[in-house]
Amino acid sequence: MKVKSRNIVTSVIFSLITCGIYGIYWAIMLAREAVSVKDEKDGGVLEIILMLFLPFIGFYLAEKKLAEGCAERGIAHKDNSIIYLILGLVGLGIVNFCMLQNDLNKIAEAAQ
Repeated sequence: MKVKSRNIVTSVIFSLITCGIYGIYWAIMLAREAVSVKDEKDGGVLEIILMLFLPFIGFYLAEKKLAEGCAERGIAHKDNSIIYLILGLVGLGIVNFCMLQNDLNKIAEAAQ
C-alpha cells in the first residue's frame, strides 16, 4: 500500500489553473491509491475509467474499496461511499476529490 499525502488546496488550484488537466491526473492517483489499500495488485482501472466518465460511480467504488481495505487492516475509517455518490449526482464532484484525498492523507500519516 503506497499512499502519498497531497496538499488539497494546491491540488484544487492546479486543477483550476490547468483547466482540469491536473484534475484528471489527480483522479487517477486517487483511484489507484484508494484501491491499493484493499489490494496492492489491483491497479484500479475500473475506478479510473469511471472517475473520468461517471465520476460519482467511480468515487463510490473507490471509497467502498478503501473502506474495505481499512477494515481488513484495522485502520479506523468511516465508509462515506453514499455521500460521494450523492455529492457527485448533485454536481459537487470537487468535494469528492477533497474528501477522498483527506482520507488518503490520514492513512499516509498513520503509515509513517
